[in-house]
Amino acid sequence: MTMKSVIVHVLVILMAARSAMAQQRHEPPEVWRAFADKLESGAYVSVRLKNGAKVKGHVIQVAGDVLRVKPKTRFPFAIRDFDFADIASIDRQAEGMSPGAKVLMGVGIGTAAIFGGLLILIATLDD
Repeated sequence: MTMKSVIVHVLVILMAARSAMAQQRHEPPEVWRAFADKLESGAYVSVRLKNGAKVKGHVIQVAGDVLRVKPKTRFPFAIRDFDFADIASIDRQAEGMSPGAKVLMGVGIGTAAIFGGLLILIATLDD
């Protein structure tokens, strides 16, 4: 074994041990309750639960020990209630463009490119 391969193996073992020893910190429910109270109704958030599930959607209401979120999915789902005791994290997200808007933008850009190419072709034919 060369010295280079020994160093590579040691680095791999160190990186694997570090990630294996890392623990995810779970904040108490009061922290997430205080954070959710500051969010306005309709804010787009990503909620990660302690069981590993993740839901993105719009905040509807904070009532008692429950966060109400309307999931943003392709198919409509009912409003979901999450107990603050079950929440691992809440992250505010920037809402992106819908897939339909992206398609329409691509079609518009393609049409403009073809139209621009035709105008250039017509302009060169007159010379």
